Amino acid sequence: MSTPRTTQTGWNRERTVCFTIDAEPDCPPFLWSWRGIEEGAPKLFDLLDELSVPATFFTTGDTAAHYPSFAAEVVERGHELGCHGHSHRSFMDMSVEEARNELSESSSILRDFGVVTSFRAPYLQLPEPFVPLLKEHGYLLDSSLAKYKVAYWRRWHSSGLIRVPASITSSWLRLPPKIRDPILRSRKTPLVLFVHPWEFVDLRKTGIRWDCRAGTGPHALSAIKDVIELLQAEGVHFSHMRDLEREDTG
Repeated sequence: MSTPRTTQTGWNRERTVCFTIDAEPDCPPFLWSWRGIEEGAPKLFDLLDELSVPATFFTTGDTAAHYPSFAAEVVERGHELGCHGHSHRSFMDMSVEEARNELSESSSILRDFGVVTSFRAPYLQLPEPFVPLLKEHGYLLDSSLAKYKVAYWRRWHSSGLIRVPASITSSWLRLPPKIRDPILRSRKTPLVLFVHPWEFVDLRKTGIRWDCRAGTGPHALSAIKDVIELLQAEGVHFSHMRDLEREDTG
């Protein structure tokens, strides 16, 4: 049984940062188009190359099936390919057998492109009884918890996995620096950030939820560049999720 922990590591020593991307359709459940993969992902790949940042792409099996060149490019560029389920359907709405099938299908597709041992559930929601299914399917690390969600503050099981929560929600990275940067500095190591390729497409005039569409497009890309450069200036170490050690996951 595990409970939320904190570490004493702060800005006075090297911090570990994991920059992660949830590769999925455009802002489900509001949209199910693919502009993020088609238009946003190339800009993100180029930015990560420019700043020499390794990233972990939690990718749905459906994304890899529709865009195999995208999944191949993740691996070819030296990033980690992780699993984000298959259909982006919430695991909260599944039976155990449905969850097992979802993991089997996505794992089979993604592992055609490389080794896949890290997992994140859609919507950062995974029922605790399903956690052992991850180990059953060969996963070593789970990032389905989030420090800003209630489930993180309840008792949860490790089930033999390394469990590393997301530190803040993606829309906070698009906030003005005076608000955003103190939030980033206040988070303990490892700092786990995540974005979506669709955030780098201008969705401000769509009907999706306000916090999802605000600041999307060029502003989002510029904001992510600012965040990474801020962290690099502070001397952080960027890491793939798969490289995290157990003692650094509080």
